[in-house]
Amino acid sequence: MRMNFLFGNAFWGILLLLWGMSLILKEFGVNLPLVKVFIAVLIIMFGIRLLVGGFHKPRYTGIRSKTVTTSGKVEYTTVFAAQDIDLTDLKPDSPPLEITAVFGSAYVELPNDLEFEFEPTAVLGATVIPTRPSGSPPGKGIVKIEATAVFGRVEFAYKPAKRPERGATVDSTYTESKADSL
Repeated sequence: MRMNFLFGNAFWGILLLLWGMSLILKEFGVNLPLVKVFIAVLIIMFGIRLLVGGFHKPRYTGIRSKTVTTSGKVEYTTVFAAQDIDLTDLKPDSPPLEITAVFGSAYVELPNDLEFEFEPTAVLGATVIPTRPSGSPPGKGIVKIEATAVFGRVEFAYKPAKRPERGATVDSTYTESKADSL
């Protein structure tokens, strides 16, 4: 159990109010035992948090978006969040990609059968560019990726491609009876 209320606005607001009141009352000759009052308020706040709902981490999901610009560039943006981006179905003729993480993280899976040209930029953050795995097939095409991390992290990893090979047919033997048995 973590005590998140120690870092919340209510905690620091009450602390500053008590401190300010003690300074004002001291000018009028009233001595307020700040430490005892502070500990009492801390215990009261702890009890209220337990009664109201305990100590759960706030769920702020932030902003995650995918945008296609007028120039054809595909942009993935992550702000105050974490995002897994699966690009294993990219084709060799794909448009340039721009992946941005601001105060967040983006984990990007790339197909291992394409070549990529990375333009990483990091401002108090990190962009992790992978090395091509040994034994992977030679790249079929080059896709440009601009990766930007501002107080965040953008990490790339190679995975097997998720697209059928040329000339491959789609398996049409999947029937409702198979779906019902699952």
